[in-house]
Amino acid sequence: MRYLKILMIVVMTIALLGCEEKLASEPSGQGYVFEVSEDRVLILDNVKKSNFGKGWNDFFEDYTGNAIWLKTSSSKYKIGQKVRYWVEGGVDESFPAQASAKEIEIIKEQGQY
Repeated sequence: MRYLKILMIVVMTIALLGCEEKLASEPSGQGYVFEVSEDRVLILDNVKKSNFGKGWNDFFEDYTGNAIWLKTSSSKYKIGQKVRYWVEGGVDESFPAQASAKEIEIIKEQGQY
């Protein structure tokens, strides 16, 4: 009987760890690269095409959506690219939010090469 309880605890622990890993593989968010600097990118999830080419300071007061600065060592990102991202560690809840990117994946949209 005791072995059955231990076996059930082990099975439940493995199952819960598997669920946690699956949830961690879901992206933290997605949006469009709005600004690129030396070691970070600004991602906005709700940006009008007419705002590309403007600076964040030109319209942030009227912006209604999520915005996040992601620290990254890569410089391969370009303004206007659609991306999904995974955050490593915590998120600073400022506006825009700030976090370290675990991964940023470029999403090819129809018409992109």
